[in-house]
Parts: sequence; C-alpha cells; structure tokens
Amino acid sequence: MAKLVKSLVRRTLLAKYDNLVALDDVYFTLGRLLAGTRVTGVLDAGASNGRVSRKLLRIFPQAAVYAFEPNPLYRPDWEHLTAQTPALKISHAALSDENGQMTLHITRSAGPSSFFRPNRRFRENYPEESEPERDETVQVVRLDDWCAQNGSPEIQLMKFDIQAAELRALRGAVDTLRTTLVVYTEIFFNPMYEGGALYSEIDLFLRENGFSLFNIYKPRADANGMLDQANAIFVKPEPLGLA
Repeated sequence: MAKLVKSLVRRTLLAKYDNLVALDDVYFTLGRLLAGTRVTGVLDAGASNGRVSRKLLRIFPQAAVYAFEPNPLYRPDWEHLTAQTPALKISHAALSDENGQMTLHITRSAGPSSFFRPNRRFRENYPEESEPERDETVQVVRLDDWCAQNGSPEIQLMKFDIQAAELRALRGAVDTLRTTLVVYTEIFFNPMYEGGALYSEIDLFLRENGFSLFNIYKPRADANGMLDQANAIFVKPEPLGLA
C-alpha cells in the first residue's frame, strides 16, 4: 500500500517536479547506488548516538564505519556500541580543515550543536532546539591527516551531519575524496548559523572534486514557508554508471 501511495503522488502532485525532491528512502538509495561496489570504508561525521552508523553498517556489512562525534554527551553511547561491534570505530573529535581545538556551541537540543552559533532566525523559529546552553572545547582533525595516521583506509561513502561545518570538513578531506564515490550531507539553503556554509558553496566544492548532485531529500521550511535545509546525495557519475 505504501508503494502504491508513493507512486500515486509521483504521478500526480509531483509529476513535473520529481527531479527536485526525492520521496525515496535515502538509505535504500545509498545501498542501490553502491550495490556494484565493494564498500570497505564508510565515514559518519556527526555520528551523535550511533543510530545512523549502525544503519550504515547494516547496509554495508563488509565495511568499517569511521565515526566522528565530538559532543561529550554521546560518549556513553559509544562505549557500549564499540564494545559490541568492532566494525564501528569512534573518534571523539570533529572533522575540519585544520588540526587542533575549536569551540563547540552546545544547544538545548544536542542535534543543532555546532562550531557556528545559531543565528537570530534559527533561534526565533526553533527556540526549543537552538538555544545555546554552553561552550565546550573539542579536538578537531583533518580527515586526510587522520587517514594518513590510521592506515590510509579507502572511504567509498561519506555522510555529514555537522550543522553547517560540512564545507570545512570537506576541505580537509581532498585526498580522501579521490576514492569516495558518494557523499550524503546535510545542506542549508538559507543561513541558520553565523558563518556556516550554504548549499551553493558545498555544491561548488564537490563539483570541483568530480561530484554531481544526485538528489535532495527531506526539505524543511520554517513557519513562513521559507526553505531552511535538506539532505543531499552527491555522486561521481562515471564510476557509478550515471554519466
């Protein structure tokens, strides 16, 4: 029945616009895109409590999932996960374009915590989520440097959910991106963080590194109908037979 309803929506309401926003489950799509690829390494940047890391491991059971999560609130979750599942590998650090330390602005709801402060529009539209509560100094690393120090694993899939810091992390991963085929990332169409990256900047950077936009998922707008954010899949078309 669910498939029938989805098909009906596609043929009617979204018939002319199906290329703009996908109704498909994003994880099913990731598995389909990489079905012909031996996936040995998956990156989960902004891994929070490990829910997505576990889902990615179920889709790609032969892979190691390299998770990065700097928020100390999630450390107890990861102690349990890594003890049970050796393929889940956690680094209690954040990815960026430099190595060292940065200030993480932890918000009332842990999800919007970021290196960038929520701007006025974000705080006014989502006060229960975005209100800053405290700052925490955390470690940051360049993915290229981390890989060089940890056996240079190949990473075929990268997932980012790091609250407008995605561009910084990507800039620190130029070498690693050469073996990457798919990038799944949160994107912001309008500013929600002070100084955070927008979709146009991420799109340009990934295109310069051989990627193309595949599709957009789960867009979110504010109470006025103004588009805020979504998730997007970028792919390298030729290796995946999409050129």
